[in-house]
Amino acid sequence: MIQWLRKRLYQYILKKELRHHKPSRGIISMAEAKEIGIILDATDPTITKLVNQFADSIRTPYRKVSIMAFYDYPKPAINLNFPHFYRKQLNFFMEPQGYLVEEFIDKRFDILINAFLKDSPPLEYIAALSQARYRIGPYKTDKMYCSDVMIDVKAHQGIDYYLEQVKHYIYMIK
Repeated sequence: MIQWLRKRLYQYILKKELRHHKPSRGIISMAEAKEIGIILDATDPTITKLVNQFADSIRTPYRKVSIMAFYDYPKPAINLNFPHFYRKQLNFFMEPQGYLVEEFIDKRFDILINAFLKDSPPLEYIAALSQARYRIGPYKTDKMYCSDVMIDVKAHQGIDYYLEQVKHYIYMIK
C-alpha cells in the first residue's frame, strides 16, 4: 500500500514539475556532439561493464562522456569509478537528492542516453528533467516524457542489443 502511494505521489510531483520544464530540444548528430550523458542502473555489475564499454566506444578527444548511475542498495557502491547515488539518497517520493544529481540534471548535454531497460523512477526523474538537448531511451508508451527518441527493445534482447541500436542510430544522424 505504501509503495503504491509513493509511486502515485512520485507521478503527481513529476507531472507538476514537467509543466514548468521547457528546455530547448533538437536533433544533434554525433559529429556535432561535444558532451554526452549516460544514465544507468549500476546495481548489476554486468550492465555496468557493458555501459562502460559503450561509453569508451563513443568517447573521443573532442567528445566528453559523463555517466550517472543509480545503485539500488542502502549503502554507496565501492567499485564504481563514476558519480552515482544510492537508495538512501532518495526522498519519500523516490526523487534522487544530492549535489551530483542536481548538477547532472542541470548540465546541458548534447545527447543524453538512458541506458536502463527496467522501470526506475529515480533514473526516469533525471531523464525527464534533464536539460539535455536530445534524449534517447528505450520504448515505453507510459514514459514518453523521458525521451525524445525511443528505441524498441524486447525483454529477451537485453542491454547489449539496446546499446548497439543506440550506437547505430546516433551515428546514422547527419
